[in-house]
Parts: sequence; structure tokens; C-alpha cells
Amino acid sequence: MRVIRAALAAITLIGGTVLVTATPANADPCGTVRNPVIDGARAHWKISCTHNHVRVAGWVEDTRRDAMCARVTIETDNKHDWPQACGKGKRVTFDKRRVDIEGKGAIVKLQLVY
Repeated sequence: MRVIRAALAAITLIGGTVLVTATPANADPCGTVRNPVIDGARAHWKISCTHNHVRVAGWVEDTRRDAMCARVTIETDNKHDWPQACGKGKRVTFDKRRVDIEGKGAIVKLQLVY
């Protein structure tokens, strides 16, 4: 079993670090609230907008004992952020504010990464 896990981990690292994504790649509009759960991670966030700015606030939690971290990827027109929690039970809060002149909102995804 350990050999199989090691082989899968090696294949994953070669193929890329992102294994699981919980949300689509389309921008969520202002006012969106999400509570995604994937095997090994969970999160909560709210997207709000005021005066040409977008704000994404919430938390991300690692829920499985393994070598992976739970990560929330936040993409706006001018910035990318990656708050992450590593270690079972670890929860990290975040509050990111970015310029959003066109009012597009943000692309926010929950992922597991090495």
C-alpha cells in the first residue's frame, strides 16, 4: 500500500500540484457565498463588492492527515492569492481586497496541493 501511495504521489507531482478542485473557473459575482467540501479539505468564503473593489473573506481547513495542504485560490483581474492550511485540523482565515473596476467579482476555488 505504501508503494502504491508513493507512486501515486510521484505521478501527481510530475503531472502538476493541483489534484482536486471544488468550484468552476467562472468568476463568481458579488454577494456569492460558498461552502465547498472536498475529500481532505473544506472552506467558506463570501465575495462582496464596494466602490470598485472586490473582497473575498473566509477560511480554509485541512481535514485529512496526509502530505497535502488545503488551498483556496483567489483570482481577480489584477492579483492572485493562495491562502492555505496544512495539517489535519489546521484552519486559516483570509480577507483579501482587490481593485475590481469592471465589477467582475472573483474566481475562487478550493484545492488540495502538495
